Amino acid sequence: MPALATKLSPGILALALSGCVVGESVMQETTRSLARTAVNGAANQYLPGVNVSPYTDCVINNAQTGELVQLAQYASAGTNGAGQAWPVVRTIATRPEATQCLVQSLSTTDLLKVGGVSL
Repeated sequence: MPALATKLSPGILALALSGCVVGESVMQETTRSLARTAVNGAANQYLPGVNVSPYTDCVINNAQTGELVQLAQYASAGTNGAGQAWPVVRTIATRPEATQCLVQSLSTTDLLKVGGVSL
């Protein structure tokens, strides 16, 4: 019995495969969005008074896929997720690429706030 793929026309096969790619893209964006929620929650808790958007962007952009999934799971945990997410966020933020991103994106005022210096 021939395989299903050999019975399908190339157009139908391409359409089916493109649906898989679109589905995977939606899943990746959903995971990143949930992970962003966890990073924002953790950063806001541990960096009060600081605009955490640049921090969150740098963490998300330097996270590995497994870390994004883990952070997305913490976001689903609700308020308790911020405390659980923080060690993962810190690990990602200490990577050289993430640190360089943070330094480039934060203003001097924000860096001083993160360092605990008030103006």
